[in-house]
Amino acid sequence: MQEIISKINDIMYWDGEGTPEEIFQMNNGNINAIPNAQIIDVVHKGDLATWAEFQYDVDSEEKLTNRIVGTVRKAVSDAVFLDKKKLDEFPPLANFYYYCLKLDRSGELMKKCKAMSEWAWITSINKKRLAENVSKYFSTPDDDRYNKAKHKLIEIYGFTDKDMDAFRYFVCQTLHDNHNPSLNKSLYIYGTKKQTGKTTIARSIATILNGDKFDNFGQYESTLGAEMQYNEHDLPLGAKYNAVILDESMPKDSRKAYGQIKQVLTSNSCKYNQKFGSITRVPCKRFYICTSNEPIYEFIQDRTERRFYAIEMSKRPKKLSFDEIYNLWFEFCINCSPESDWFKWYNSFDEVDGLAKKDEDDMWVEMIHLRKEIFPNGVGQTISTITSKSACKLLYKGTPTRDQEKIIKHIFESKFKSCTPPSNKFMYSITKCRDILDDAFLQLNNGDDIEVDDGMPF
Repeated sequence: MQEIISKINDIMYWDGEGTPEEIFQMNNGNINAIPNAQIIDVVHKGDLATWAEFQYDVDSEEKLTNRIVGTVRKAVSDAVFLDKKKLDEFPPLANFYYYCLKLDRSGELMKKCKAMSEWAWITSINKKRLAENVSKYFSTPDDDRYNKAKHKLIEIYGFTDKDMDAFRYFVCQTLHDNHNPSLNKSLYIYGTKKQTGKTTIARSIATILNGDKFDNFGQYESTLGAEMQYNEHDLPLGAKYNAVILDESMPKDSRKAYGQIKQVLTSNSCKYNQKFGSITRVPCKRFYICTSNEPIYEFIQDRTERRFYAIEMSKRPKKLSFDEIYNLWFEFCINCSPESDWFKWYNSFDEVDGLAKKDEDDMWVEMIHLRKEIFPNGVGQTISTITSKSACKLLYKGTPTRDQEKIIKHIFESKFKSCTPPSNKFMYSITKCRDILDDAFLQLNNGDDIEVDDGMPF
């Protein structure tokens, strides 16, 4: 009772010397006009939404909604508030009663309470529960246990040391307080062969990093559309969890949205348009484990991309029971420790090649085989120089697209840099370009000067 009276004193801004009971009596407080303790807690916290953020003992958003609704109903039916003489004893409590009465009469009680519950769950309760669950798994890393698990995983899956370092980076960044979002790196695990274990790996790591058991992997699986918030009311799972799985959700044609995707991957918050609520920004972790049958260059639109580390799984792993596999990943994850220099560690990983780089590599091979048509060298040659634009028109049928022109231009700038005179960097010597292509042809054929059918320009 002393705690309740102390809260009443705070609500009424009653102060003075003495015990809470003495201060209460000095201000002629009526002990019989005190309502349910839960109502006092709400008003003491400031409002219903703020009070909801401190209900850490609830284990689901649905239960939190029910508690908020129950609190409103308790206020509406509390005997103290039904007595008009007692109702006016404590005006702040009476104001809450009128608020609840209006909310109950509006017909939108459940909508409003669900909105409060969702917000409290996202911004406060779930984060605290998540941190507590993760802390049960992760304490002090053990290097010996880490190395033992690492080498066993290499033996089972055929990973490289760099692959395992990428897994370690991913684990450590999710647990790093105030991680610099420009250093975010997502995993892209791919392979056309079935039963290589890529989905099991993603689910194991995600559940471990969220302090959960494997059976609950479904709640950590999302789609690119949801994480990008294509629906205005979508909330990314990154706002709720440490790590999120994107299973077979990366589109091949991402040209129109790729700029936005890159921005999202290196952000640490998102704008959330809550139903029946307001538009606000919430913290959002962008740590994704992507799985796919397709190579990453089908998705990456740029020449190279630093935000992903790609791991190809091309063989079936050695047979082990599921529990053995999960326990190995558990041992690996909980014993990961970060490097001291995050920036240096981040830059130690090679960028992955994108679609533009793949197209460029394919075109370079095509140019090698079409070198006689594009770069004639010998008797009857009437011109000595060529531009990348004119070469592009010879290589592609009709009028080249802007992207095709970019590809040829970059090839010229990177491969034929030494073929331009000092006076004009846009004109390339046909003879010098041809020499480079002839050398490339020999390298392509392991040093054998055997001519092949060059084909026709396409």
